[in-house]
Order: sequence, then structure tokens, then C-alpha cells
Amino acid sequence: MLKYEEPALTKTKIVATVGPASDDRDSLRKLILAGVDVFRLNFAHGQHETLVDVIGSIRNLAEELQTPVAILGDLAGPKIRLGQLPKEGIDLRQGERFSFVKELAEYQEKTLTTTYPGFVDDLAEGNRVLLADGVVSMKVVEKQADRIICEVEQPGRLFSRQGVNLPGSKLQLASLTEKDLLDLAFALKHQLDFISLSFVRTAKDVRELRQRIQDAEPGYRPMIVSKIEKPEAVDDLKNILAETDVVMVARGDLGVELLPEQVPVAQSQLIDIAKSKFKPVIVATQMLESMINNARPTRAEVTDIAHAVTLGTDAVMLSAETAAGNFPVEAVEMMDRIARQTESYLWKTGAYGDDKRNIDSSSNTVWNVIANATSNMSKQLSAHAVLVISQSGVSAATMSSARPAAPILAITSSPDVCRKISLLWGVIPVLDEETGSINPNDLARRVAKEQGLADTGDFVLLIRGFHSDPDLNTPTITTICV
Repeated sequence: MLKYEEPALTKTKIVATVGPASDDRDSLRKLILAGVDVFRLNFAHGQHETLVDVIGSIRNLAEELQTPVAILGDLAGPKIRLGQLPKEGIDLRQGERFSFVKELAEYQEKTLTTTYPGFVDDLAEGNRVLLADGVVSMKVVEKQADRIICEVEQPGRLFSRQGVNLPGSKLQLASLTEKDLLDLAFALKHQLDFISLSFVRTAKDVRELRQRIQDAEPGYRPMIVSKIEKPEAVDDLKNILAETDVVMVARGDLGVELLPEQVPVAQSQLIDIAKSKFKPVIVATQMLESMINNARPTRAEVTDIAHAVTLGTDAVMLSAETAAGNFPVEAVEMMDRIARQTESYLWKTGAYGDDKRNIDSSSNTVWNVIANATSNMSKQLSAHAVLVISQSGVSAATMSSARPAAPILAITSSPDVCRKISLLWGVIPVLDEETGSINPNDLARRVAKEQGLADTGDFVLLIRGFHSDPDLNTPTITTICV
């Protein structure tokens, strides 16, 4: 039987969305114990009053369980939705024609509207309109001053507030809506660790969010997660990576905007490019969709998660599975088991510690060389751990990107940094107030023993000195006998 011994710790991190099925304290505790590293708060649905209690519970539980757990606030972004339709929905038949108008007081037969005021103005003849996650499709066949006329290509049933996608259309939508700005202020007030930006199109969108954060002067800096779900973002990915802290392969809308057969290739390319730029990447959407209603996943879902782990994603994310599903804890436990088994196979076959990434020539070569040297040394010396002293998180992120075989213990005296690095592949965050005040070698020996990763006589590696400013880089690698 092809079974490999599961490692004690999962290198691939788990992001879980909080919702009605999981927002009570007992459920949150169970999810943390099941393996959640980051909780996602979806501002498209949650109310601030409820989220305040959720944030408090997560922070209290993390302290009580002595487990660093980060919180991600997900801005809804300029999602276009259908206007009001009859409660029972409407059926669209192939070849039928429907009009989209700018305003509609109440539903009229074969007349539709959307939440985007510029919908009629921005579209042109030949543009495609996808509805209900791409189940229904139309094509613009005529444009008039106050309306566009579309012909149904793929029939189906529509309901109020379903999503609208416009692949190939150039829209004048702002990247941040008025609601997003209110949610951003809430996220900054409660010092969420990550803020994700939906429907990113270009690097300019990321810069705008970062400027908004700087202007607010929150006293801390949340990390920005850019959700890649538009073809324009795929085209501008390298520039986006230069501006963002993390990327998310958001396969929901991306799977609608692209042809279905293009999504797996896009996912692989996005992960590969993000890794080459030393940026963490999250794979999201429909990973265990069937577990919303069933206690066991499909074989295809299991294979999908294993494939993402094999590609080297930093984290995998659950959405409705934990927010509204019947088996939120079981879904996290299943995802954790899949990741462990896949990682065990990768360990046995020697996939870790051998750098096969296509490193971009513009990447910092010192970071690349030192991190990969440490990774290879950890394998050749059978080191029990790689320890990183990191005050900003840069050293931890750099070492994580090299994918060493040994666990990465990232030691920091900053609670803020400790939470943020919990998203990084293979990183075990360690909060230690003595960081910087005692001999680094002694600190490494003590922490390795306390974490149960090394005994007297075992070898560990200590790496430190990476800095976000290349001129201040003083990286060193030390081999330590515990």
C-alpha cells in the first residue's frame, strides 16, 4: 500500500473562513486545534458588530492555546451583481434577447439591471456577459444610449444578486468601494494581520490600498494579499508581485473569467512566479466544496489539494466549507491529513531541499544563494531544524521560499510578526522575549529543545541577517550542535 508516515507538523498552512457555522468560541477552538493557521473574515457577508466578538475570541484562544493564529480581513471589492428579479427566478433560453438598462424600479420582462452604474456605458458589441458563476452566458449584440441588448448563448435560471463577470471588458470600476473603505477602517482599528484586495487588475490597485493604509497611520502595517481573479491581473502579475506582500489564486471568479481548461495552468504559473519572487501564495476556492454537505470529500477534491501542495503553495484555503458548511472541523482535519500525506511523499522522494525554481534574474541574488545553501545543507547534514531569528519577518519569508526539508523555527520578539509568519510554508512561529538579548547560538539550542525538534548532539542550522534593504543585508549561516 502506498502509505507514507505522516509528519508531526504540516508545512502547508490552512486558511479557514469564519461564518455562521464556525463563529462561536467553541467552534473556533476546535478549528485551531484541527490545524487552522489563519482565519479569514469575509467582509462581503459579516457585520462589524459580530466580527468584533469573533476577533476577540480568536485572539484570546490563540493566547490560551499558545498558538500563533493570524486574521485576514477580505475586502469585498467591486463585485458586480444582478438587480432585483422575481423570487422564483427567471429562465433564459438559448437565442432569447434581454436588455440591460441603467435603472429599473421593478422587474420588467426580459429587462435586467446590475449594481454597477457604468455597466451599459462600459460594454460594447461583441462583449460577453457571464452570470451565476458562468452558468449562464450572453453576448452583446446591440448598444443603445440607455441600454445594451444581449443574446443568450448558454441558457439557465437566474436569481437576484447573482454575480456578473465581464471577461475582456475594460471597466471604469474603482478598486476600492465605499464599503471597502469602511471595512478597511474597521480592519485597521482592530489590527488585522492581513488585508486582501479583491478583483485586482493592475499593480496600481495594490499601490492605492497601501497608500490608504499609510494615510490612516494605524501604527502597524498589515500585509496586503492581492487576489488574482481577473485576466488583467494575470497579465500584470510581475508588477503586482513587486507591490504586494502575498498573492491568492482566487479560482472562483478566475475560473469564470478564464476558460476552465486554462485555470490549472494559470494556477501552476502563478505559484511558480510567486515563489521565484519570494512571495507567499494561497490557493483558494472549492477545494473541499462537497464537504459543505457531506462528511467526506470527492477523490477529485483530494487530488486537487495534493496537487496544490506538490506545486509548493504556502497555504490552502477553505471558504463556505468552514463558513456555512455542516462539517467545518472535519473539513480542516481532512485538509490537514491530505497535506501531511502529500508532504510525506515529497519528503521520501527528496523533493524538498533541491531547488528547481525558475528564479527571476531581478530577484535579490544574495537572498537566493544563502537561503538555498541553507536548504541544501539542512538536507545533507540531516539537520533537525532550521532556526531563523527574524524581527521583521523578512528572514523567515526568505528561508521559507527555499523549501528546506527540515522544519523552520522562526524566532521573534514581536507578537505582530509572529502572527504574520504563521502563513509561511514550513514556518513554526516562536514568540520569545529574549530574542536579541542573549547569544543567538544559545537561543537556538534552547528553542530547538523546547519545541521538541532536537536533542543533545543533534545538528540544527541558524540563519539570520536578512533585511528588506539589500544594503543592510548581513546574512550568516551557523551549524550548531545542540
